[in-house]
Amino acid sequence: MLVTAMVLGLFAVFIARFFVGPSGAKTTPETQTVAAVVAAQPFAFGEKITADKLKIVRWPAAGIPAGTFQRIADAVGSDERVAMRSIDTNELVTVNGVSGKESRMSASQLLGPTMRAASIPITESSAAGGFVAPGDRVDVYVTRDPGDEQYPYSDLIVQNVRVLAVGQDSNVAKDKPEIVKTATIEVSPLQAQKLALAATVGTLSLSLRNILDESQVRLETAQLLDLNDGTVTRILSKPKRSADAPQQVAAAAPAGGPRPTDGRPTGPSVEVFHGNKPSYHSIPSGS
Repeated sequence: MLVTAMVLGLFAVFIARFFVGPSGAKTTPETQTVAAVVAAQPFAFGEKITADKLKIVRWPAAGIPAGTFQRIADAVGSDERVAMRSIDTNELVTVNGVSGKESRMSASQLLGPTMRAASIPITESSAAGGFVAPGDRVDVYVTRDPGDEQYPYSDLIVQNVRVLAVGQDSNVAKDKPEIVKTATIEVSPLQAQKLALAATVGTLSLSLRNILDESQVRLETAQLLDLNDGTVTRILSKPKRSADAPQQVAAAAPAGGPRPTDGRPTGPSVEVFHGNKPSYHSIPSGS
């Protein structure tokens, strides 16, 4: 029993030295950190970036995102940068959160790498009553009235596009509706081409959609006959005037009735065109 106890004791000492180490505690590698600029006070959208509202903290090197600043002077810059969005206290200040090298707010920084910014005219009724705000997702419709060729119709041309700005306001923290004249949306080059054409031939309108709804729907062209809830209706079309309509009217007029106001005779006649101007000549009876 004594020998067994000594063997177990020696084994325990060996295990402790192997796993714990000679110092009596397991050593862990020191976490490497780097300097990073964060907001000492919150910044509102469009507010100037100043040194007194910034501070430097130590940030784990393995977890720091790209585009951060290591010096306050670099974050402030020499061209009066402003906040492109709201920045909270102790939040990292990045190049995507402040304006670029120019001394103005550049909307191009809000675009995706291959996307375009297109502005369309809107009104209170065509922009969800002013509730469309930067950061929202919308669908765009075009409504046309071709005149005598066709009846008016409406088509869905782009879906689920992001609103970059309403008017000249691109603050995603905007919390009050506002009536403006234009909306700027993020679209692909092909969608920008469609919008440019649609704006010249019809009226554009926005439809606000749920921010979580990413579905793509396929809608048929909506025409006048579709403006009901499915109830069967009877629509009468306007009669088309044919080329021989004046002769038909003249033949249908009674012999003793009133003479037409355009100079046509009430009896048998010959219609002669000189260019686009018609003239009428009566045919004597018995001829």
